[in-house]
Amino acid sequence: MESTKQEPLFLKLFMTAMVLFLILIAVQTFSLELLDMPTWLKVVVTLMPGLPLIWAFFIFRARYKAFDEYMKALTGEAFLWTLGFLCVSSFIYGMLAMKFPMPEVELALVTPFVFGSHGLIVQLLIWKDNE
Repeated sequence: MESTKQEPLFLKLFMTAMVLFLILIAVQTFSLELLDMPTWLKVVVTLMPGLPLIWAFFIFRARYKAFDEYMKALTGEAFLWTLGFLCVSSFIYGMLAMKFPMPEVELALVTPFVFGSHGLIVQLLIWKDNE
């Protein structure tokens, strides 16, 4: 994958979104623990960290559109692998949960799983192609 002039800007914007996400998680946690707020404000504070994630999606989308065909294909395949694993594993877990007592799974962990596994799978696909 060749570096472009847009890559430093992409990284700066994406990392800014992630730092803002972490700051808002901290604000959310302290606000909900320490302040007495009405329910509507608790909802707003709880949902605030989602805004930088939406921004990060649009940053990634712009970066994706700048990819060459090879990287678009690898990115698409990585998302297919991620989606397939997520769907099959959640189906299996759901089937087991219908018949057996199973611990709850936090849905908030889906997004980091998708981001992390996508990045790992892209690297594995690049590694496989370079063999």
